[in-house]
Amino acid sequence: MKKQVLLLLSALTFFPINACAQINPEVEKTLYAIRPEAIKADMSFLADDMLEGRRPGTAGFAMASRYVETRFIAMGLQPGVGDSSYVQKVTLKNGTVKEDNSRLSLVIDGKTEALTYGKEFMLSPNPVDLVSEVNAPLIFVGFGVHAPELGHSDYGQTDVRDKIIVFFGGAPASFSSAERAYFSSTAVKYQEAVKRGAIGAISLRLPGGRRFSWDGAVQRSRRGRLRWANEQDKSQNTFEQLKVIAAFNQDHAERLFFRSGKDMATAITNSQAPQSFPLNIEARMKVETTVSRIESSNLIGVIPGSDPVLKNEYVVYAAHVDHLGVGAAEGDAIYNGAHDNASGVAILLGIARTFQRLPEPPRRSVIIAVVTAEESGLLGSDYFATHPTVKRENIVANLSLDMPFFFHPILDIVPYGAEHSSLSKPLTAAARYLNLEIGPDPFPERVIFIRSDHFSFVKKGIPSLFIKSGFKTVAEDPVDRSVSDLAWRSTTYHTPRDDMTQAFDFNAAATHVKLNFLTGYLIADEPERPEWNEGDFFGGKFGRP
Repeated sequence: MKKQVLLLLSALTFFPINACAQINPEVEKTLYAIRPEAIKADMSFLADDMLEGRRPGTAGFAMASRYVETRFIAMGLQPGVGDSSYVQKVTLKNGTVKEDNSRLSLVIDGKTEALTYGKEFMLSPNPVDLVSEVNAPLIFVGFGVHAPELGHSDYGQTDVRDKIIVFFGGAPASFSSAERAYFSSTAVKYQEAVKRGAIGAISLRLPGGRRFSWDGAVQRSRRGRLRWANEQDKSQNTFEQLKVIAAFNQDHAERLFFRSGKDMATAITNSQAPQSFPLNIEARMKVETTVSRIESSNLIGVIPGSDPVLKNEYVVYAAHVDHLGVGAAEGDAIYNGAHDNASGVAILLGIARTFQRLPEPPRRSVIIAVVTAEESGLLGSDYFATHPTVKRENIVANLSLDMPFFFHPILDIVPYGAEHSSLSKPLTAAARYLNLEIGPDPFPERVIFIRSDHFSFVKKGIPSLFIKSGFKTVAEDPVDRSVSDLAWRSTTYHTPRDDMTQAFDFNAAATHVKLNFLTGYLIADEPERPEWNEGDFFGGKFGRP
């Protein structure tokens, strides 16, 4: 399957541009007006210290949102919420664990061993049942993946009803990138556990799979967990049948296997094959949660299409404006989020300006959506996709912008999602026009396809693209960008170092504006709406019947 994806993406570079995909001279003219300085200016404001990291519910987020709204007004975008507003209100509930009243103890051979919060484990807040307890046996279920269509089920015939499942993060490496992305989702795993009657869950990280250190993850968890609330003010996507959900520190996880007859190293070695077995110990878990309410918002602007019929269909661009706020570190504790994701918003504003410079818009309408709470689980985009401001069936495609990478000139791109739908055609036309090569996902194990706002649209059956730059560089560049770009994730990503002092290449940022604009323009101007590829994994899971 991986080989097939590589061949498909390699073939995309040579996809012939048909007549309707030609770039007309009026569209070409708009590209010359794209100014790197404008991208830098928008980024500089959104990533400034005075916005204090743009965490939802803070004055800094409100300031960032108001700034973007004024840009919408200046560009003349039509209000996308009703007839007179850009603001789509999103109510968030922040659940925080009361650590002093919460616990996890192991019962081994009748003896109870209390564990230390923050050192050995941490708990997820339960915003529905504010005091929730579970006492039950532990049963290990490998990755917690049930995918019989792929010949893999960690559960097999194992009964987990009224038990606490223990599982590894991730999914088998034998899965294709798309399949691995989907089945790595904890939401998918929790859905399966709930269906099978489990009443609790404990997750473990495989060695080498850490995006954050354990201490960093604990620090983030202490700031709470956000979820959006429905019209009845109930937090969504809570998996309330799982009374307590915990994460266990990998450095101490061996004790969970103490009575199983198998050690953790063996479980890790065998992780690529289906496996499940009882751990022969019990856990006593309790979580007490406090919940606060946060009023946040998405911003929705519209560029009406020119066709009397097709203008009722929409291409949605999305970028998240939120970031992590202010941390507890001494010195610089502001998480400015310059690349994540002031860059995406600035590029999105550049795309909107480019559409507005056209003498005539494309046939379909374009929605510019700047969303909240991506960092908390794609919440703003999920809210919009669940409560769209237009008929959902009339949304034909999504393009999302989230730290696309522009630390060097862009010679090649990685278009996540291109292999799943006919969006590969307009993307290829735009890339060829800009003389950009197209490559496959260089890091399928990072399951990037489920980790940004485009996935909220995919889950609603809407074909989507998420375009990143590749690693190819000019001959005189002495830096191996496959190393430096990856190192950025471990040294700068989600730290206060992600600020405007970084060596951004704003000409490369302008290339992202051009590529995403041209791709979206071609989608919006094409008479036929995009379709999932026949037999596509995500099209089969979520596509329209």
